[in-house]
Amino acid sequence: MASQKQDLDSFKADLEVSHVEHTVADYARNVNARIRNPLIGVPKTALKEQVSGFCQEYGFQDKEEVFFRGALAAQNPDDYEGIPELTDEDKYHLRREITHRWHLPRGLYYSIALCSLGSAVQGWDNTGANGANLSFPEEFGIADNTWLVGVINSGPTLFGLLSAWAADPINNKLGRRGTIFLTGLFCVFPVLAQAFTQNWWGLLLCRLFMGLGMGIKISTIPVFSAEVAPASIRGGLVTSFQLWVAFGIFVGFCSNLIFYRVGRLAWRFQLAAAFAPAIPVLFFVWFCPAHAGL
Repeated sequence: MASQKQDLDSFKADLEVSHVEHTVADYARNVNARIRNPLIGVPKTALKEQVSGFCQEYGFQDKEEVFFRGALAAQNPDDYEGIPELTDEDKYHLRREITHRWHLPRGLYYSIALCSLGSAVQGWDNTGANGANLSFPEEFGIADNTWLVGVINSGPTLFGLLSAWAADPINNKLGRRGTIFLTGLFCVFPVLAQAFTQNWWGLLLCRLFMGLGMGIKISTIPVFSAEVAPASIRGGLVTSFQLWVAFGIFVGFCSNLIFYRVGRLAWRFQLAAAFAPAIPVLFFVWFCPAHAGL
């Protein structure tokens, strides 16, 4: 009898441990699911109230029904066919997001192309100094001061490290397009000003201002690309940032080679040439859709 009682107690203990482990696992799965999709588990009435509050706050009262249907689809993206509130047209477009992933609005491709051009600015700016290093230290009499030459070269990166922290408040104030336009100004005027400097500290100052824009721009363009790209192809489109930075590096080296034989003025042309791709970014960024709806 004592042995049977001991076995029964052991069985109960194992059962309690199993129940606790099962509860913890369920809780973890539930938490992870809500992190991935905060709309999971929200009742339709509560979801309707949230959508209504959002539309009233941001002036979308006339599109409240559209936002509600979108919230229902986002709540259960794998079973949108079974959502009675969705129209046949809604379901048709949701199907096409899977079967025709690259059949997307022109506005999306326009936005990605412009972000790619803005990324090329980054690469070109970074490589302009490589060719200029062959001549500007001699002109300013600092050829023997490798630390100073290094600081001048790294100026944009050093200041960009600080300015990147300002990306969030500036984006909140100006939006994505306004931020890209503002940072584009720092990729035109300070870049051009480098060609007219007469001393090393003037060149350093120009490069610091250039870094001010570059740090914010490099923090904004990938986010803007990710926001406008649908989830099914987001990874492929967002990698265009790094691809076009590399392309800008390639063009920058080509530019350095073109101006190499100009003579004493070569470094001025090599540094200033990087303003070219920033000009179309300044003008055409305002033709991008202002939001992910395209």
